[in-house]
Amino acid sequence: MLKQISLLVAVVLFIAGCSSSASENHTEVKKDTAKVEAVDEIPLNDSLQMAKTLELKVNDSLNAIADIMSGIVDASPVYQYIQSTSDFKVFSKNFDKRWMKYDSTRLMNLRKFKENEISKVVKPQTTLFYPFSGPDILHAQTFFPEADKYVMIGLEPVGSLPEFKKEETDSLDTYFNKVNTSLNAILKFSFFRTESMSKDLRNEEVDGTLHLLFLFLKRTGNQFSSAKPVTVDSLGNIQFVKSFTDLKKLKTNTRGVEIKFNDIHHQPKTLYYFSLNAADGGLKHNKGFMAYLKNMGTVNTYLKGASYLMHKDYFSMIRKVILGQSQHVIQDDSGIAFHYFLDDTNKWNYSFFGQYLKPIPMFAQFYQKDLDSLYKQQGAKPIGFGIGYNFKDKNSNFMIATKQN
Repeated sequence: MLKQISLLVAVVLFIAGCSSSASENHTEVKKDTAKVEAVDEIPLNDSLQMAKTLELKVNDSLNAIADIMSGIVDASPVYQYIQSTSDFKVFSKNFDKRWMKYDSTRLMNLRKFKENEISKVVKPQTTLFYPFSGPDILHAQTFFPEADKYVMIGLEPVGSLPEFKKEETDSLDTYFNKVNTSLNAILKFSFFRTESMSKDLRNEEVDGTLHLLFLFLKRTGNQFSSAKPVTVDSLGNIQFVKSFTDLKKLKTNTRGVEIKFNDIHHQPKTLYYFSLNAADGGLKHNKGFMAYLKNMGTVNTYLKGASYLMHKDYFSMIRKVILGQSQHVIQDDSGIAFHYFLDDTNKWNYSFFGQYLKPIPMFAQFYQKDLDSLYKQQGAKPIGFGIGYNFKDKNSNFMIATKQN
């Protein structure tokens, strides 16, 4: 028993030491107020499990602002002057109805598919990699709740958290309208439209992905611990920046945010969203981020609504990372072109779902005859919901590629 207790103390001290070292190495970072504390019973014979059951300290102020951003009424005194306004009350009431309908229909179907199909094929990895994601943490966490870390990348800016000042409450209606507009595509079609996002997430009120990342995380029951602007150094290490304002001004190819939170089961999670150019032309001049990707190690990769970018020759670098480091690639046909799996030095097994049809007219040139043939030859299980560009139920496709050991 004494030996087991000693092991527990050692793990806690190790984690605390790592946190202390990180603070000393980054002189620009404010001291992290998100400390860790043990919760529930910890299996003393499993040090890895002990580390995973250490819950992050909740940041009350951060959660209060997240409640405002997502239209959730709470008892916190922090933003009562916002919650008492008619604009917030209208937004909260209307979005509650919108979200409840979405949660009880689409999200319920996604959870069932995860439990009945994805879980049977996909072995969880510590990191879920989701390039070309925009702010879609919603699908990432719903399909892969076991991941400890989510790494997402897109062209859309990080943005900043709104301040919600007392003297500016007359502008709330504009803010909430912009939030509602930015959500239209993802809630209706399951994906963000690139052209719309370039406008919806680049205005004075909603200036980046942070707004929707916070909304989705909060609405799905997560509790925030911290949100910090970051970049990466030449060796691929995370470097913290003083403020989101400073991040916008920073001369760098990689701007990002680190969000730490506890999920609905009180498990600590970390989300990184990076705003950058993932084409070969961008990554060739971003050795630091390429090093960061390599440092991720083995991951699972999720691809959806990816504009068929990795069908093109000039997205070869990010495609090589995915094929080289992924144990599973879960995607619709807009992700990596199927012939790259066939040509890869690794061997892959495939599980197909839904129905493969020709892409929508905008992407008609990316029809894949080899994928169509294998769908028909191997057969596919039904999905039961729409996802991706062919979002109508009978038109959607979903593939799980599993690397052979």
